[in-house]
Amino acid sequence: MKNKQNIDDMLIAFRQNMTNSLFKEAKGSGLSLSHFEILIYIMHRGEVTMKDIAEWLHITPPSASSLVEVLVKKKLVTRTQSDKDRRTVHITLNKEAHKLIGSIHKKKMTVFKKMLSKLNKEDEADLIRILNKCITN
Repeated sequence: MKNKQNIDDMLIAFRQNMTNSLFKEAKGSGLSLSHFEILIYIMHRGEVTMKDIAEWLHITPPSASSLVEVLVKKKLVTRTQSDKDRRTVHITLNKEAHKLIGSIHKKKMTVFKKMLSKLNKEDEADLIRILNKCITN
């Protein structure tokens, strides 16, 4: 059990390190991590609704709307009303959001590569083998 706790702690520390690098970027852009999470969510899903965002972040629709409003004002997303149901609002990324996400991704990968550069070839092969084992079922 102690070994599992160490793994949990290490994974949390690894994720925290990655999150800290994103947080630095977020502060520079005037966006929060929640804003970046929304942008990445939309990037992966394409077009989403306000309800989708609220459910995904486990927040209320008014809270999701407030977060999206910041992204609209920064011209990162577009809100459009559904033709079928006026109560439904669709959210899509704008070109600037794609550029921002690309920039953040490059910086995140730089941090990730720096962390992995501490591994020798054998450790790197072990990590890949272990991660593959964990993600394939």
